Amino acid sequence: MLARRHLLGVVALGHLLVAATALAAEPEPKLPPIKAVPDPKPSAAVFKAARWKKPLVIESAEAAAEYYGEKALAELKTKVDFERQTLLIFAWAGSGRDRLTYAVAESYPEQIFFTLRRGRTRDLRRHLHVFALRSNVTWRVKGPGKGPR
Repeated sequence: MLARRHLLGVVALGHLLVAATALAAEPEPKLPPIKAVPDPKPSAAVFKAARWKKPLVIESAEAAAEYYGEKALAELKTKVDFERQTLLIFAWAGSGRDRLTYAVAESYPEQIFFTLRRGRTRDLRRHLHVFALRSNVTWRVKGPGKGPR
């Protein structure tokens, strides 16, 4: 009887150890398919390299250094994991009411579709949108949507 209790105690202790190690080994947080990165802002050189229809694709911190200053790059590295994410930079000049939107298709890996909605105002403004996409996500830019009626 005593040996049986001892055996049950050892088994219970084993279960506790397995549960404790499972809790201690936290899995890596799952990255969302897309995340807006409003800050830090890249330099004005992105307006020569990127367009709304053909965004600038940055896959490493070294490539980002061309468009971000030293301090801004350090901040960007805290927000984007270049091992697992790709940076997309859309930059263009257009109507102040231009809007860039995206839709995420529910598949795995996800597909992201970007669309520009042209504004009708005649003011010329610079637009800048920076997104971090998970590396396995596919993306595409669709033609401009219709403006407001």
